[in-house]
Amino acid sequence: MVWSTVGDWETVATDLVQLVRTGECDALGLGLPEIGRALVCVGPTSHVRAFDAATDQVVTYGPQELAAVLAEVDRFLTGLVAERQLWPGNGLLPPLFRP
Repeated sequence: MVWSTVGDWETVATDLVQLVRTGECDALGLGLPEIGRALVCVGPTSHVRAFDAATDQVVTYGPQELAAVLAEVDRFLTGLVAERQLWPGNGLLPPLFRP
């Protein structure tokens, strides 16, 4: 699935930051390494280039590495939610239609 079929990822990220800053939902630091943090910040189809001094080469990270970062975040959050519920905020979405 691509973000364009779901929504505008930049707007979603901006709205989420606003919710966190105003205390309208729980937030927590994930302690991601620099490359993981950069991949999450640049968007779902973007690439991050980094210089590897050990090999004297530029390494490009993209959607595949982002998927691995998100899987790691999923495992972390699954364990956290088993300990305590996270508060997503009140009234963030309209109620789902139920026939």
